[in-house]
Amino acid sequence: MNLLPIPALDGGRLVFLIIEAVRGKPVDPDKEGRVHFVGFVLLMLLMVAVLFNDIFENYRINYEK
Repeated sequence: MNLLPIPALDGGRLVFLIIEAVRGKPVDPDKEGRVHFVGFVLLMLLMVAVLFNDIFENYRINYEK
């Protein structure tokens, strides 16, 4: 799961290593950092959405009983 090509995960770093190998020169660390930051923010937003979905689903199930 950690090797998915999503920035902020190890798979995202592997994608940058592959890009560097193909281009023959390193990616600007500032740009790479920004991509990882955006990926991290999106990953955190996904986690918050899943958390709220789980909470409201649990509330709905308990409320219907």
